Amino acid sequence: MSWTIERTAHNTADIAELESAIEAAARAGILMFCAANDQGIARDQSFPAACGGTKHLFKIGAAEASGAVWKWVGDPADVDFIFPGHNVVKDRPNDAPLEKCKTLTGSSVATAIAAGLAALVLYCVQLGALHVQGQGGNSVTMEDFRSIKGHERMKEAFLAIGTSQASGNKYIEVWDVFGPAAKKAERVGRDGRIEIVTEVAGRLKTRRTFE
Repeated sequence: MSWTIERTAHNTADIAELESAIEAAARAGILMFCAANDQGIARDQSFPAACGGTKHLFKIGAAEASGAVWKWVGDPADVDFIFPGHNVVKDRPNDAPLEKCKTLTGSSVATAIAAGLAALVLYCVQLGALHVQGQGGNSVTMEDFRSIKGHERMKEAFLAIGTSQASGNKYIEVWDVFGPAAKKAERVGRDGRIEIVTEVAGRLKTRRTFE
């Protein structure tokens, strides 16, 4: 949900309907990602993040290339994670110089990237479980795949990837897990790549939390 809505005197009924839909999605176990409103230091009371019926949705803020929170996100304590969202290259036809590429900025961009990472996590764990199942092993299971679809286990998977302590453990350092895996995959064939994905899945399913 790469958008925000403010409650006004004219949309109270619509906000109530939105809250009901968010609560229903949470009960159904649907992963939800929504954006911070990028209004600076003002307290963010925008929806869907402000839906009070559930905490089972991720509020995502934009980060600069350094991993620092983008200045317009507001209070970093109000977001669950921050993802690249400042001058993100939209497309790069024919490997054009970066300075000539169109870029996008904002927590809406970061929210899309966060949802994409969640999809990658799910794919890795599912493929790893299917591979191990076919080999008769049990290091990654379909039960791991089913559970990681839930909000809390996806949060743990994000933390297991690794975060920057300087960001309050909110900036996901994806290169720690996926960088080495990508390099190894370049040197092996298809079967070897599935083994690499299974190794990644084993790390993603690790139960890791921060106090």
